[in-house]
Amino acid sequence: MALSAVALRKGLFAASLGMVLAAAVFVPLPLVELSPGPTFDVPAVVRFTGHEIHPVKGKLLATTVLESRPSATDALGAWLGSHHELLREEQVVPRGVNERQYNEAQLRLFDESALVGAAVGLRAAGLPVSATGQGAQVVAVIRGSPASGRLRPGDVVTAVDGRPVGLASDLVTARSGAKAGARVTLSVRRGGTARDVTLVLRPVSELGRPALGVSVVSLAPRVDLPFEVKVNVSDVGGPSAGLMVALATYELATPTELLHGRVVAGTGTIDLAGNVGPIGGIGEKVAAAERDGATLFLAPAEEAADARAAAGSHLAVVPVRTFADALAALKR
Repeated sequence: MALSAVALRKGLFAASLGMVLAAAVFVPLPLVELSPGPTFDVPAVVRFTGHEIHPVKGKLLATTVLESRPSATDALGAWLGSHHELLREEQVVPRGVNERQYNEAQLRLFDESALVGAAVGLRAAGLPVSATGQGAQVVAVIRGSPASGRLRPGDVVTAVDGRPVGLASDLVTARSGAKAGARVTLSVRRGGTARDVTLVLRPVSELGRPALGVSVVSLAPRVDLPFEVKVNVSDVGGPSAGLMVALATYELATPTELLHGRVVAGTGTIDLAGNVGPIGGIGEKVAAAERDGATLFLAPAEEAADARAAAGSHLAVVPVRTFADALAALKR
């Protein structure tokens, strides 16, 4: 049966409205949703070549956060739900860095943090370790941050307040606990010229805490271990598993029993000196730990209060500033 012109126009309008509503539901927004990700038992994925591995009784869980691009309905669910966080896209992927570059940098940071974690664990086990690098190379600068206009991509940071920076992880943890208003002097190599750049830390909205506002990678990193250590996971990025890799490596390399059958989870960056630094998504990581049966959670000291606020009554949160703190917490 043929439609009249008026009926046809009404039908087209209804169809158009339907397409608009469908777009609102299904088209991804310029947001990133953070939600509790999978955990993985670190001792189970660490492999040594040419060295004995001691059995581990219990689980040592590294926690992760899932990053996804939500539709309007996903965003509404995240906003109404618990342990989900919505961030603007530029709060996660700095301007000037495309998604591929961001993902590659995050995977490199995981590999480096795992290597540094292994070095810390093996050194604590009494084994010989050496590590060198030529500095932290700036990949991107967050607009409006303390580094904006002062640093540029390609700059290489070689020291912070006179403390040498060989690897990106050194820079990540060097100022991790600094407060807003703190003055930081960076030794920077730009081309063939060395200079000092002094910045005043202030909160960076994209990160949610006082920071320099730069994304960095290690320049010519080299970490020499007494034997090869591999962490066999895929699609995990960022430096926040460093502490857990250090603990797992230590326990696998020594007859010391730390877990006694417990399920322990945690998170935190780590540098070669064993300093533990804060990470992102602490609430989501606590939720993942509880979901997967952990009874103890090791949290960077700066984020312990937030971790406790997210934890239920069956999960004890222990703040740690160093690898030694974490070891002491597990030996209690």
